[in-house]
Amino acid sequence: MKKKSKDEIKKELHKLIDSIDDDYTLNVLNEDIVPYAVKNRTRKQDEEDDLTEEQQKKLDDSIKEADRGETISDEEFRKAMGRWLTK
Repeated sequence: MKKKSKDEIKKELHKLIDSIDDDYTLNVLNEDIVPYAVKNRTRKQDEEDDLTEEQQKKLDDSIKEADRGETISDEEFRKAMGRWLTK
């Protein structure tokens, strides 16, 4: 995936903001999302994801399993966790 330039990203953001025609959404973006993103940025611009290639593959595989409906219920999860925590 080609890394976008700063100018390309700014154009996309401006286009997205210009397409919002809802006062509530604009206020949330302005008062909550942007300040949070600016305050909590911890990665340098050129820094890559923290996941290794193997970890990213496992994550992608897990997402695909969930998309196919290969999940367990909350009850099954709690049962499994209860058994694990008592070991």
